[in-house]
Amino acid sequence: MKKRYAFILIAFLAIISSCEKDPIINTAERVGISKVTYYPTFTLTGNDVLSIVQGTAFTDPGVKASAGGADIPVVTTGSVDNTTVGLYQLTYTATNVDNFSAVATRTVVVIPSAETPGLDLSGEYMTTGGTPNATITKAAPGVYFTTNCWGNGSTAIIPAYFICTDGAVVTIPLQNGSAGHIQTTGPGTYAAGLISWQIVRLDFPGGPLTRDKTWQKL
Repeated sequence: MKKRYAFILIAFLAIISSCEKDPIINTAERVGISKVTYYPTFTLTGNDVLSIVQGTAFTDPGVKASAGGADIPVVTTGSVDNTTVGLYQLTYTATNVDNFSAVATRTVVVIPSAETPGLDLSGEYMTTGGTPNATITKAAPGVYFTTNCWGNGSTAIIPAYFICTDGAVVTIPLQNGSAGHIQTTGPGTYAAGLISWQIVRLDFPGGPLTRDKTWQKL
């Protein structure tokens, strides 16, 4: 039996010896035997929301992408029609050496006229019906973002960009929001902190849904 135990011990030691691995060596490209992938990251020149006055030429401020500290090419899709008031989106795509892609976007809004100096509609707004308040922030000259444009008793919360350059007329340009494609049916109004507009949800099940909505600044 002693010989048998000795044989088992020798075999066990041999197995342990054979399982010893080469030292793990980490480099910028590998961690041990695993290959490191550096995903693309973007650096936008300028803001991610820009506005230009209708008829003014638009030049993309530019964007750079890198992966692992090295610059990589960026493909831009989308365009801006500077002759038509509206919201346009530019999409930037970059792909690393391992064929992993990443995307960044920029929103460009063509506004009808230059903004009145000092204009700012930002703040907290309340709607009738007891739905959550909305926060409106200025995104670019003449352009605002609201956390909810719907309200008036509805439980639907629909964020949206809207345009106001003169402190009186407000419009929501066509855009794809959380409720599908939405826009105002025509110019709305802003007076004494009260926003009034008529919005159509173009993708509403059963057909477009149009409603009048109001929001009062607190």
